[in-house]
Amino acid sequence: MSLTTTTDSQQQSQAHSIYQPLIKSVSLFFLLALLMALSAFTIHIDVLHIQNNVGENSWTELLQETYLFIASSLFAMVAIRQPQQRGFAILVSAFFGVMFIREMDSVLDQIVHGFWKYPAWLLASSAIGYAIMHRKTTVEPLMDYMKHNSFSLMLGAMVTLLVFSRIFGMGSLWQGIMQEHYVRGVKNLAEEGVELLAYSLILFTAAWYCIPNLKRTASKPSVK
Repeated sequence: MSLTTTTDSQQQSQAHSIYQPLIKSVSLFFLLALLMALSAFTIHIDVLHIQNNVGENSWTELLQETYLFIASSLFAMVAIRQPQQRGFAILVSAFFGVMFIREMDSVLDQIVHGFWKYPAWLLASSAIGYAIMHRKTTVEPLMDYMKHNSFSLMLGAMVTLLVFSRIFGMGSLWQGIMQEHYVRGVKNLAEEGVELLAYSLILFTAAWYCIPNLKRTASKPSVK
């Protein structure tokens, strides 16, 4: 009886291991789909219900900033809980932190025009300095991260944000399309929509990498 039970348990374990990649892929698909749906519906709310032009004071802009803040915070938590990855995680967290500060420029401009540059430079220089001084926890974890499944998606998100959205959102393109009927709100909608897409992918890939790392840290027995 015990032999039969052991065999059944082994078969169930083998079946679970066989289907685990499929289950994981399907789960990631639905999580990303939910995130994308939230982003798309936020744009709908801005345009159809609030009827603004998706500018700096829109829900779309707020969601972009929220995504960046969460992504930066996730890597900051990895830096705190994973000492062997600290230099790398601080560098990535600071990178997204600088992007977050840049997105908050309209708020910081109320202090002094262009004030966002000062905290951004302070954060960037501090993180780069730490990474250089702690190369062992920077270079090797960075190489490992580049082998992670989420890295390719992160590259795509960054290219979409820094290259495609900038070229796609150029005013000359939209003026050429709409001619004398040019409406800046349409151009803003297109540009901010692509940026929100990129930020959604950035958040997703950050969570894909960081959350399992944080779970592994939490599962380790405490040393007394």
